[in-house]
Amino acid sequence: MKPLISLKLFAENHVEGVSKTTQFAVDPRLIEVEADFNARPLDPEHVASIKLAYSSGAIMPPVFVRVDAGKIIMVDGHHRLAAALELIAEGNDVLRLDAIQFRGNDADRIAHMLTSNAGKNLTPLEMGVQYKKLAAFGWKSSEIAEKVGKSRGHVDQMIDLAGANSDVHAMIKRGEVSAHVALKTVKKHGSKAGAELATALDKAKAVGKAKVTNKIITPVNTDARDAARYRWLRDTAKRLEYFGDTPEEINDAIDSTMKGDK
Repeated sequence: MKPLISLKLFAENHVEGVSKTTQFAVDPRLIEVEADFNARPLDPEHVASIKLAYSSGAIMPPVFVRVDAGKIIMVDGHHRLAAALELIAEGNDVLRLDAIQFRGNDADRIAHMLTSNAGKNLTPLEMGVQYKKLAAFGWKSSEIAEKVGKSRGHVDQMIDLAGANSDVHAMIKRGEVSAHVALKTVKKHGSKAGAELATALDKAKAVGKAKVTNKIITPVNTDARDAARYRWLRDTAKRLEYFGDTPEEINDAIDSTMKGDK
């Protein structure tokens, strides 16, 4: 038997461990985008980087599409599609996108998008919105966690974040507060979290900051901190005195420690 010289021959000869998948070359102008399906809002900078990759001849992962009532609809690969369409609109040769047909229901499509490594990473809020959709389809938090390779606690927290009011979501999207600070505030203040965060943002801006942090929301209690430091100094002095240190040695030791603490 002659040596096999291609993966196609490996598959046709039923070599164990090698199988053939069906992939198509599709004119991007034939692919439709389903409104409000994509979890990742189009990022112009990301689209520009993909355009550059296509122009330089880079090989990109295939997009996933579904076929419904004679239409080809995007499932995963929205940024690659946008990049290809822009290149065509700019007068470049028609670029064919490698595409794989996705088979599955609406929940399966969301789960696929969450676990795809080919696209731009989802933010915590974007993940939470998709987890919430799966929960609405009847998926348990444990099932979602197993599917996406995360903990159940992570899934529950992101769903809580997705359930926050729109004013909280808007602040996260504008970069005025991080997801974990927003989530902490939502758990504490519920529907009033947006107002609390807005007040905290005003405080942050007053001291030259552009973002709400835990320190802004919960300032350090300096009285409690100073009291704790005094107790530590008192106890340290007693221990050193017990071991025979002179007052000068005690002061030197405490001074050295305080400088290191700074």
